[in-house]
Amino acid sequence: MASHYDDSKKCRVGTMGEPQFQAESDPDNGIYFRDLIAAWQKAGGGLKWGAGGVSLRGPVDGKDVSVCFLAPKFAGKQDRIELACTTLTKQIGVTRASGLDDALRAAAGDHVLGKTMISVVRPGVLSPAKQKALTRAFLDLL
Repeated sequence: MASHYDDSKKCRVGTMGEPQFQAESDPDNGIYFRDLIAAWQKAGGGLKWGAGGVSLRGPVDGKDVSVCFLAPKFAGKQDRIELACTTLTKQIGVTRASGLDDALRAAAGDHVLGKTMISVVRPGVLSPAKQKALTRAFLDLL
């Protein structure tokens, strides 16, 4: 079933697929997300689709880790990449998590919001060089 908002549960339910994900993303962000997903899969990472978007998962230091979550705009939030830093730090270690944080901030600047829960908003409007650096920051984990 396609993802939709359930008034009784006050949240999204169902499973979003790539066509719905692209339809709900702004065009520039949708293109970036499509390219990031393709690069992630080509590098050996996996995907897990959920009600609100897709998780980029992959083997990091021998563990299956959910690195980030790509989400189209919804409920007043912009298209974004979300990272739960506390959990990610436990899974990949302080050094790698800190390196990822530094790389994201260097690549995306003021598009990176938050500290323990990071959102990279509107990545599709970054310059091509910054988009490439942002993608590299994620791929370097695999």
